[in-house]
Amino acid sequence: MTVDEVLSEISKIKELPQDMNEFWDNISQNDAFFLWCVTAGVEISEPEDLDQLDAKLQKNLKARTPSLAKMDYWGRIIIDNISEDAYCRTFSVPLIREAFYKGFYPMSVSIEGLHFLSIRYHNKKCLIMPETFRIPHNIRKLIEKKFGDYTLTFNKAFSQCVEAIRTAYPENWLFDELVEAFTEIHETPDKRVSVDSVEIWHAGKLVAGEIGFITGNSYASLSGFHRENDIGNVQMALLGRYLFDNGFAYWDLGMSIPYKYRYGAFDNNRQEQESFRNNLIEEIAEFPKNTEIPLRNFLEKDLEQREETLDTEKIIPFPEPNTKYSFLSRQVCEITDSIPLQLLYSAYMQGVFPWFNEEDNEPVAWYSTDPRFVLLPEDFHCPKSLKKFMKKSPYTYTMDKCFRRVMTECGKMKRPDQDGTWIGPKMLDAYTKLHKAGYAHSFEVWHKGRLAGGFYGVLIGSVFCGESMFTLEPDSSKSAFVLFMKAFKECGGIIVDSQSYTDNIARYGAKNISRDAFLRIEKEALKTPLQKDFKEEFMKQADSYSRQAFSHKNQQSK
Repeated sequence: MTVDEVLSEISKIKELPQDMNEFWDNISQNDAFFLWCVTAGVEISEPEDLDQLDAKLQKNLKARTPSLAKMDYWGRIIIDNISEDAYCRTFSVPLIREAFYKGFYPMSVSIEGLHFLSIRYHNKKCLIMPETFRIPHNIRKLIEKKFGDYTLTFNKAFSQCVEAIRTAYPENWLFDELVEAFTEIHETPDKRVSVDSVEIWHAGKLVAGEIGFITGNSYASLSGFHRENDIGNVQMALLGRYLFDNGFAYWDLGMSIPYKYRYGAFDNNRQEQESFRNNLIEEIAEFPKNTEIPLRNFLEKDLEQREETLDTEKIIPFPEPNTKYSFLSRQVCEITDSIPLQLLYSAYMQGVFPWFNEEDNEPVAWYSTDPRFVLLPEDFHCPKSLKKFMKKSPYTYTMDKCFRRVMTECGKMKRPDQDGTWIGPKMLDAYTKLHKAGYAHSFEVWHKGRLAGGFYGVLIGSVFCGESMFTLEPDSSKSAFVLFMKAFKECGGIIVDSQSYTDNIARYGAKNISRDAFLRIEKEALKTPLQKDFKEEFMKQADSYSRQAFSHKNQQSK
């Protein structure tokens, strides 16, 4: 748009002087800066205009740089700005939704009271990944000493957060038109985008918070506020802890600011940003509703995770079954109140596993079943119907993409003759720790970017202990298990432990053997490492299968 067009729009909301020299003499530096940016930048109006926006920005920058470089002082700053921002005359909700979905930051600028939508594509911005996230030691101390009785909520007070941000920063970019658009998206989230608020409370008062947006399984912060000293840092630390404990792939923090690096943030250029976005799953993650989380819960979990380390040389012995608790079950070895990481690892090294109903407040029961239901790689066979399905299957497969979420979905499955689920918070936390230690793994099945099925288990040496499976679309988990078995056999796997009989595993050639026979096989197999990198082999099998399926579809279309 031209300067004259901008001035014409301004004249609709305020009277301009007849002598425009007077206007130019009195316009603020900030308004003058944005006027030049808007008129020299890329203009967009429709969601489709966001396609190839990076190329459009670069082309415009190349054309504008020679003239702008001649401007004293402002020229270089305007050049930097127009390389990142596109502008729109209206605050279109569909356009803003699409901008969120593509990872852009919708903002707004003001020129003499006239507001324009700004779509920012950061040349460089900060991301935090699960493996880089950290909580500074002094923040842990602050929570322990000062903030233990504060609570964290999500989407409880969106409007209050917005107004608190605008009050805290009077010269912010949250103008009324943009707030209205954000509020509409907040109230009507779709399967691709949600706008959310994060709040911290004390004694019923909102003391800190932020607004942000979720796309796929990533979260991006937009703006925040705090009304007490240190609480902003605490909020950042605990929000990060929540995100990465609940399967988010990364946290987008926008522009690079030094304090963000303390939490594990690192800078990414445009190409790296696109790479991360392309690896997101399409199914949108969600914050919990009507949930208040005491901050001390995060502290206890953090302390527990820091203190609880795994020593693979230390094996805690379990009693033989039918010695201490024969009045409960002849297959129970031990009863405990919790599932420490060292005890869980020790259990699998002795053919023992936890199984209890947490919903009924049962204690943790540790079983060693007899007979034991196992699948030997040499006995494995793929049913004909499943072979036929896999030739035209639409699924793709990953390993360890979202471990905790796979466990959660397994816990939701309704199973015959089963009242409730044994996969509760204790089990989730325990196996998540074992996963982080490198011994528990998940296998995911995706269809059009959405999670369609999966299973998880424990892999130590050449033994895989299958724990649970879930299926949301036909033959999803079954086909993943076939790929798993092919990779397991190729890597020299010795035995798959299914613990107790199921029709599902029986179809692949599994059989019952005595507990003593199982323990003899397991003892040697636990000490025998796989001959190849298992994850690499699994993905190789999955990629090979995907090519076969693609080839099959091509042949059908000819």
